[in-house]
Amino acid sequence: MNINSLDFIIMISLTGVTALIIGVGVGYLIFSTDQKQGKNKSNSHPAPANKKGESSSQRMRKMYQLITDLTTTLNYERVLEKSLDAILIALRLADHSTDRLISAVLLFSENDMVEPPELYVAYGRGLPRTDSQRKTPGMEGLLEAAIESGESQLTKEAPKDPELKNFLAFRACQSAFTIPLRAGLDTFGVLLFGHPEEDYFNTDCQEILSTVGHQAQIALQNAQLFQELKSEKDQIIKVQEEARRRLARALHDGPTQTVAAIPMQISRARHLLNRDVDAAAEALYQTEDLARRTSKQIRHMLFTLRPLILESEGLTAALESMAEKTRETFGQNVSIKTDPSLMEELNMNAKTVIFTITEEAVNNARKHANADHIQIRLQRLQEDLALLEIEDDGKGFDVEKVTDSYEDRDSLGMINMRERAELVEGVFHIKSQPGQGTTIQVVLPLTDDAADRLRLI
Repeated sequence: MNINSLDFIIMISLTGVTALIIGVGVGYLIFSTDQKQGKNKSNSHPAPANKKGESSSQRMRKMYQLITDLTTTLNYERVLEKSLDAILIALRLADHSTDRLISAVLLFSENDMVEPPELYVAYGRGLPRTDSQRKTPGMEGLLEAAIESGESQLTKEAPKDPELKNFLAFRACQSAFTIPLRAGLDTFGVLLFGHPEEDYFNTDCQEILSTVGHQAQIALQNAQLFQELKSEKDQIIKVQEEARRRLARALHDGPTQTVAAIPMQISRARHLLNRDVDAAAEALYQTEDLARRTSKQIRHMLFTLRPLILESEGLTAALESMAEKTRETFGQNVSIKTDPSLMEELNMNAKTVIFTITEEAVNNARKHANADHIQIRLQRLQEDLALLEIEDDGKGFDVEKVTDSYEDRDSLGMINMRERAELVEGVFHIKSQPGQGTTIQVVLPLTDDAADRLRLI
């Protein structure tokens, strides 16, 4: 299955799963609205479903189309815009005036430098520019109540709310209503509404906002999942492209040059045959040695590209084989020490990442650090955490300086290792100083709970 097919399947899955929810939500919304309107009508004086003369089925079709369009949009920015559009249109279909309604989508910032994260205005309607750029912690008043309870909240004293009063638009609002946006047990933002009338957010209005707001929440989650899928796809393409570049560099620096030298050696031996048999024999011996070394280099490259032994005999055997081939091919001293008890707890993805990071680190130590010894250790850090360490006694380097100059370099070795670790929810760390060698550490979770803890680091 190619990447584009995967995109399509995920997109169909995301939209298909929400189809029943859309139907139930729209049906409940229309049925509830019609019941409330029916209670206010006289049985002896039948009237149209609303002032525009639209029937329940017509409004049902409009609402279904509206929410379908919302939940099938996979562009995150467009979903933010369409979420508020859908809510405004739904209110109008139910004969609620939206002329003075203030609305906004507030999301928690993902900036790691801000602790705790703050709510920022991702999209808004009726907000002045200063409000659009404002942030708030969501730890007091209406916002705090919605976030902590996970349920919609209403206030009829918006200007007195400790956080809403910081927004110019809500100082002119008497009432405010907010809906938490949740993914599982986590709240990632809120939908916030305000209106100058104290009783604007009546029961009917709240039900409409909550129903469409729930669909908006699903749409935002779908868009976020699709965005993550796209990022993963881009990362896979990036890793594949870097692997091609590494293979091209390895071929150019190794086998390509030695293979090119073989014909010259053979030609030299041929010319010496009639003049100096011993010199010709020596030239042929050198050619044979060159061919053997080239064959070893190519076999080593093929092994690192596709270590079949990893699947057939396991991670420890693959690491030991890699160390042996490195010693045979390059004369590099590599030692391996692994904890056998870990092998059953590491899945194949984690084992592949461990092997790939180790191979990358060994190559870097051999080619760039001029290390005499490289030690590889895979051990248990805690009951549910594993630690991979690759330590060399090479010349070391300034980590910060090298990291800052990566945009100007052709090699992305450290970035590749870090991103591979993140693919299995691991944490990558590198320690090095000029003249003091280099130690690469990767902490890997063995359970879901351990992975959750590592995300907080």
